[in-house]
Amino acid sequence: MIVAFGVIGVLILLLIYFVLRAQNLQKDLILSRSANKQSNSKVNYAQRNLVLVTDALEKNLTQRLQSLYKSRLVNQDQYNALLPLMTYFSTIVMNCCEKGDSLEESLKKALTNEEISLEGIQLVVKDLPSNLRMLWSKNTADGFIAFCQAVTSVKSSSDSQDAAQAKKAS
Repeated sequence: MIVAFGVIGVLILLLIYFVLRAQNLQKDLILSRSANKQSNSKVNYAQRNLVLVTDALEKNLTQRLQSLYKSRLVNQDQYNALLPLMTYFSTIVMNCCEKGDSLEESLKKALTNEEISLEGIQLVVKDLPSNLRMLWSKNTADGFIAFCQAVTSVKSSSDSQDAAQAKKAS
């Protein structure tokens, strides 16, 4: 009889232990869910802001490319190849960031309704300076962003250097 009470006592202690452990695990689960909701909220906020930034950058890059073309610093073939990149800049970057696509996959999706193909763009990129080709060859969103920034500013910066050298010569 005493053994039976001892076994029952041990079982009750085990039951209390497991009940308390289950309660602690529930508290941890609730805290984890709360932290997960906060993280998701921050990610959504960051993503919305990223969309706004890429849209603004898209407009800026498109304007810069058009300005270079009007100034005849970019030829017609380059303009025709680079304009779709600048026009779909936001879409391409967001595909890379959200879906984890490579630059090539994002470009194929973005250029489905365009006259120029990825191969046509690559032919134009081959004729660009090596530093631009290196940025392009990264095949990532950050490489694409750096490429677009550089390709729309390299012409104007080399022009200003040429103008400065011309002034020194005269």
